[in-house]
Amino acid sequence: MLNLLEPWFKMPFGDAAFYAGFGFLFVFCGIAILILIFTLLGLLMKKIGNRKPKAKKQKQSKTPENGAQTPAIEGEGELSPQLVAAITAAVAACLEGERSSCDFVVRRIKKL
Repeated sequence: MLNLLEPWFKMPFGDAAFYAGFGFLFVFCGIAILILIFTLLGLLMKKIGNRKPKAKKQKQSKTPENGAQTPAIEGEGELSPQLVAAITAAVAACLEGERSSCDFVVRRIKKL
């Protein structure tokens, strides 16, 4: 059996082992470099993503004396203040039920 493969495979065993080891090492280093590059890119993207956008200067709108903003209402007709208060209370109740600690302001109510 060894005599049948000898004409086809004329490279000495030591050279074949060297090339195989060099190939494995080359691929391993390439994969390690790719992992390092993607890890650094991930850290960079997290750092960029955590930046807070610059606050745009908002025009001073007429607000009631208590400081609450009136919501902009989109649609054909205006909503009554009682309906706006009910929607705001419903959202507050939902967030309280989820134990969310975020403060919110109703800025717009859009009819669907």
